[in-house]
Amino acid sequence: ELFLQYKGEIIPRSFRGGFVFLSYLVSCIGAVLTLELLNRRTSRNGLSNYLILVSAAVSMGGISIWCMHFVGNYAIILGNGEPELRIDYANRFSALSFFLPVIVILAAFVAIGARYKVSGWRICCGGVLAGGGICGMHYLGNASMSNYDCIYDKGYIAGAVVIAVVDSITALSLFFMCRASWKNSWQKRLISANLLAGAASGMHWVAAVGTNYRLKYTNGNPQHRQNQGILIVIFLLFPVALFMAGSIIYATRVRRRNASKSQQIILAAAIFDGMGRILVNPDGLLPSEKITDTYAVKSEGETFGIAHPLFHWMFQVSRDWNCVVGMVDGMAKRLARLPKGIPDTKIRLIDDEGKLIEDYDTIFRELFCVAAMNLAAKLKEKLVDIGILWDEILATGADELPRKLNYSTGNVLKRGIRRFGRAQGLRAMLHQGHGRGSLMFLVRYLEHSHDVNQLEAAGFRFAEPHQVCSIIGSRMKIKTRDLQGKLRNMATLAAGNVVLDRGVHLGFFGVKAHVGSFGFDVMVKKGARNLIPTMPIPLERLESWQMDVIRRLGKMDVALLFQNLEALKKLSPREVLFASQLSDALQCLRAWIDDPVFDEAVLTCRVVQVPCRARVGFSSESCTMIALCVMMPIHAGAGSPRCEFIPLNFYKIHQMAYKNSPHLATFTRNVHRELSPTIN
Repeated sequence: ELFLQYKGEIIPRSFRGGFVFLSYLVSCIGAVLTLELLNRRTSRNGLSNYLILVSAAVSMGGISIWCMHFVGNYAIILGNGEPELRIDYANRFSALSFFLPVIVILAAFVAIGARYKVSGWRICCGGVLAGGGICGMHYLGNASMSNYDCIYDKGYIAGAVVIAVVDSITALSLFFMCRASWKNSWQKRLISANLLAGAASGMHWVAAVGTNYRLKYTNGNPQHRQNQGILIVIFLLFPVALFMAGSIIYATRVRRRNASKSQQIILAAAIFDGMGRILVNPDGLLPSEKITDTYAVKSEGETFGIAHPLFHWMFQVSRDWNCVVGMVDGMAKRLARLPKGIPDTKIRLIDDEGKLIEDYDTIFRELFCVAAMNLAAKLKEKLVDIGILWDEILATGADELPRKLNYSTGNVLKRGIRRFGRAQGLRAMLHQGHGRGSLMFLVRYLEHSHDVNQLEAAGFRFAEPHQVCSIIGSRMKIKTRDLQGKLRNMATLAAGNVVLDRGVHLGFFGVKAHVGSFGFDVMVKKGARNLIPTMPIPLERLESWQMDVIRRLGKMDVALLFQNLEALKKLSPREVLFASQLSDALQCLRAWIDDPVFDEAVLTCRVVQVPCRARVGFSSESCTMIALCVMMPIHAGAGSPRCEFIPLNFYKIHQMAYKNSPHLATFTRNVHRELSPTIN
């Protein structure tokens, strides 16, 4: 009866508002997943990046466009909503309409690329392809209607195409511009996803308003067809729901892990490319590995810092990883056999009596080496290529102890030390494990582009330090005001630029007693802690007669030096030239340091040889240093912003631990002598 009534006629149509909203919601879900996946893509190469690219295309083409289209078509009421007038689809055309947008969207994402520099023409090409894929799927999907002929209004077709293309270009531009500038917060991704969903959904409904349906035959099995379509949509949406739920859980765990890491001793990788960009993961964080939960102090007043012998050992090991690369697997096996805590299965460095376990220092060294190995594995690199240890330790964590800790500490004091260990164990527990952590860095400079491509293919990105500095600082809870300056210092050290040039230099060796403990501090250049303040003298080397002049000037303070150098200018031409060169260097160094204590320094009679930049073909070379020395007051600070103080014992390590240093061979033998018996 319905067939006879409407055969060959235009069927009246209307829309269900609930399904219209549902179709947009489905499209938005697919778009959110698409952009989240694209945000994880780091390179054109690498299996993981290929999978991300295909998954993003399926999410956009299959869910945001295809599922939206068929959910939206359920909103169309033909006639008075009789089941026999429902739309029937041809399976072959329906399947083809699924693969068409997926393939076109895949081409769009390939056209846009994975680089971080935004290319306007690439985004326009990608937007046009995406808009074309949306339109193509819509009209191919309509062509799969077997019981209706569709009649289109050309004006609505043009409007739908414009909406699809313009919205796609706008959404992709916003997303990739925010991604390139590392301002791609989830709120901005959500805005981009809504725009992208608006392109698909807006095009669909503009085109639907301009479409009329002429009946060819009635639907013989409407309920079966409807159930089949709903099942397909649910089948596609179910993994999306799982992925999004998993992403939320993963993000929560990452935040908690970062908060926990900020109270631990952590080893991070700071890798720089030739353009000064730094390696980060897709979230903008540095790759890192935990060494241990805390450093257990052995005596009152002990702290883990750059003056600590363990840090000196790690600093030298990182200059020649070959000395431990053959033992790291044995270290990991030995650590796996150590006693662990019952609740968290962490290695116990303190026994039930509150005492440090046997060979604590050796175990700490092994923990460092294993953490470096795990960090190298995360980067898909060899241990020998992971980089060298930076010469600073940054503090991380909360500024204040949380209430929970204060309460638990009170319980420890109320119940007595016996239950939790003796006083030594309590100090070890409270020293660093709550509220304060330590962050060390392995720094590396990439000279070749294929190294950059390899790391990008492994799932990492390179970003300008100023773009990710705030992300790194806030999420890793780094307690330093000038993190960007610290990153610049790391890049300088990694590139090997912190070294003297060949020739003769005048240096200032200022030391003072360390406040609060034994030992001395030495003044060094800020950001170049292996160098004391120096000024070059335009000489390749010192001749014997020049050495005689230095010896005659020995033990004179700066004022006397200037007087005697003026007297030298009245002698032979060569002495006049040398006196002028030395006087100029002295004057420049005085201005550079800009501290009154400089005038109290005296010239040493002996010159020293220090490491310098080697020429091509030479493994190592040294330059000549003429030194001014002074013992500074204990409370003296660095008067110049260009200078700072570091422990003298660490400065000595710095002078021995350089590339191709003969001291490293001796250190390697000591490492094998120390660690081989414990591992074997």
